[in-house]
Amino acid sequence: MWTVALSQLRAQPRRYVSLVLAILIGTMFLAASFLVSASAQATLRTTLGNTYSAADLVVLPEPGVHADEDPTAAFPGLAGTPAEPGALGRVDGVEEAYATQFTWAGGSAGGTEFTATLLPVPGDASLLPVTLTEGAFPAADDARGVTLDTGTAERTGVAVGDEIALTGAPGAGAGGETATVVGLTTRSPDPTLSSGAQIWAAAPVIAAVNPPQDGEAGGSGAYSPHVLLRLADGADRDAVADAAAAVLAQEGVAANVTTPDEAVRDTLADAGGGTDVFGWVLGGFAALALLVTALVIGNTFQVLVAQRTRDLALQRTLGSTAGQVRGSVLTEAVVVGLVGSVLGVALAVVGMLAGVAFVRSAFDFPTLTFGMDPAGLAITVVVGVLVTLVAALSPAVAATRVSPLQALRPREEVTVASRVGVVRTVVGAVLAVGGTALMLWGAFRPEPLTAVGGGALSFIGVLLLATLFVPAAVRGAAVLARPAGVPGRLAGLNATRHRSRTAATAAALLVGTTLVALFLTGGRTAQEQTALALDTAYPVDLVLSLPADGDAARAAEAVAARDDVAAVALALPVGATENGSPVLATPGADLRKVVAELPDGEDGLGDPGTAFVPGWVDEDTVTATVAGTEQTFSAVRAGDLSSGVYVEADSLRAAGWDGSPVATEGVEVPGQLLVALAGDVPVDRLQALSEDITAAAGEGASIIDGGAPTRAVYAQVIDVMLWIVVGLLAVSVLIALIGVANTLSLSVIERTRENALLRALGLPRGGLRGMIAIESVLIAAVAALLGCVLGVFYGWAGSQLILGELVETVGRGGTVLPTIPWLELALVVGVAAVAGLAASLLPARRAARLSPVAGLATV
Repeated sequence: MWTVALSQLRAQPRRYVSLVLAILIGTMFLAASFLVSASAQATLRTTLGNTYSAADLVVLPEPGVHADEDPTAAFPGLAGTPAEPGALGRVDGVEEAYATQFTWAGGSAGGTEFTATLLPVPGDASLLPVTLTEGAFPAADDARGVTLDTGTAERTGVAVGDEIALTGAPGAGAGGETATVVGLTTRSPDPTLSSGAQIWAAAPVIAAVNPPQDGEAGGSGAYSPHVLLRLADGADRDAVADAAAAVLAQEGVAANVTTPDEAVRDTLADAGGGTDVFGWVLGGFAALALLVTALVIGNTFQVLVAQRTRDLALQRTLGSTAGQVRGSVLTEAVVVGLVGSVLGVALAVVGMLAGVAFVRSAFDFPTLTFGMDPAGLAITVVVGVLVTLVAALSPAVAATRVSPLQALRPREEVTVASRVGVVRTVVGAVLAVGGTALMLWGAFRPEPLTAVGGGALSFIGVLLLATLFVPAAVRGAAVLARPAGVPGRLAGLNATRHRSRTAATAAALLVGTTLVALFLTGGRTAQEQTALALDTAYPVDLVLSLPADGDAARAAEAVAARDDVAAVALALPVGATENGSPVLATPGADLRKVVAELPDGEDGLGDPGTAFVPGWVDEDTVTATVAGTEQTFSAVRAGDLSSGVYVEADSLRAAGWDGSPVATEGVEVPGQLLVALAGDVPVDRLQALSEDITAAAGEGASIIDGGAPTRAVYAQVIDVMLWIVVGLLAVSVLIALIGVANTLSLSVIERTRENALLRALGLPRGGLRGMIAIESVLIAAVAALLGCVLGVFYGWAGSQLILGELVETVGRGGTVLPTIPWLELALVVGVAAVAGLAASLLPARRAARLSPVAGLATV
């Protein structure tokens, strides 16, 4: 058995080239999906999760906690300082608890002003998400030393040893300090830090710039979104996590203790409205890649083994048993599957490394990180071998079930009316209808296993029914080939006369184009719906706090005059809500221009008597003291916008408000500018743009809120992932081309006597080549068109499964509307037609070179 299998591989290696290529490309596609997933997670860890990466454990607020219950106010006290640890810092096994407190400050150096985020340095500098490029971090008691990010240092001309002037955030108690730059650091890719300079300083500097209010830790206006825990050597992480959770419960703080990787996933899910968007997208991608790999390898191997039925029968006449024949075929499958799978995985790794390097340099995306999951790659090799083995099993068993004499006879065409054809049609119809129902049910539930399994059954059913609709569609399209004369008419007749052969030739391209259309539709839909969800979650790009003594109207005009700003709404303080949130008045028309999207069901934005409030507000009305009068407003909910409550200004003026800022309880609240940017802003341009906008708004202005940084990071990651997927789609076209060339070559071999008879009856060589070429183009174009239709349908179902919960969570309804990429699909059909023509060149040349006498003598 082993000897026969190896002799077959040595004697006719060319026979296995197409099979090895199919396995190689199929497993490369699957391995690439695991690599895309691993790289996406690694990239997200270096962007959204960069802040957590150096910690052993992370303390995060529980999802859905209201602002008036926000535990972040308790984090600084729980963490304490290296000199005086708090409750978390005193937990056994904790080396240091570090609360990253964010404060805003204005900076000035070399005549250049900028806005900065001022952050404290921990006792252990390795907890920081940045790396020193020059100098050192300031000591814990340093009253003047700070570090500055290299990007800001280059723009301002600051070097180590230079001084910069720091001023506090607008509001009561703001101070100032002249600090000395003692070190330069890389920029943290954390999106919450991307809109300004990044300055790390010791506690005395922060307290001097933003003096803490009574009972407040850190500086004025500071907040701590998390606590990082560094564990002592040998500490049990799980035990420390349990002990820290017990401390939080004892203190009544609603927070969770997680690992850095879990913190990244929680952050992504929280930003996506409670849905792990990337996990769904990449998981669905891997599942679909697995299905396509199985179909491509299975179809190619079944065709190859089926064409060897006569060879296998000859072995049996020479004394081989049925078991030995089956064993030799399965041994061949294992060897070929292993070789193709290993090569496919190796090429996927090399290709992914090259792709990541190219994207990092070409698209200025330095945080794009290559990630590799060894378990996923091992699974890919195993899947490649198993799928090849399963694909070889069925035809090998079928070949040994008939007698050698029957197998040596010419194989009869399986017609629709035959017993086998009827069974295939019935089974295909059941699978197509039942699988589609399961897929749709699972997509709307959502139930991933049901949806993916139903989709797989549905597509298998469609492939079984291909002998019904593909030849009929090709025959209809053959009308377009009639101007070509006899070759065109013969090509159309061949498509109907040999239905199984036509369906087999179209199957590979049908799979490939369905995949292309599926991912194009799913990718465009995901891009559109994710952008819509982000617009809903982060409705305002930037929120600027204006100095209390500045000219707010002039600042609004200056910012609105910039080319990169689409709209500006000036918001002036007029009071406060019952729980102390500031209420600001803004013209309704301007408010509608700066707000990107609202959840479904939320209307009346900017109308008289309405209040634009954060999305977590449960009540339908908001009671507030406005201009000295208690009023009730109808709530219009937004996403993640916590910088204030915004009411319509014109109705307040009509009620007697004079348009001047109103102090609340003797405290002057700064005015604000709500800014909508013109188009998407890349992450690498966001800091410079933010500084230009704050400079236009005037000295003392600072950015205090807005979704532009987070949206920019999401957009960058999504765009890069889509570029990678587009590259994988090009691989699927190659899969289809190999499949068409393979089946068309075998088809030409089967039709050797038929083609020779046509030559004998007067058909010239060019006519024969034209007939094969037209038939191939017709089959390829029709298969591509049918594949596009199927791909759009399956792509919409996949989008519903992956994005339905996200769309519903952010208030955009429960049904995902597909985005159909018409231009790309038209290009797919055109490329498929050209690919079909290219696939026909060698088989047509081989058929035309064979003399009619030699062809008719073929048995």
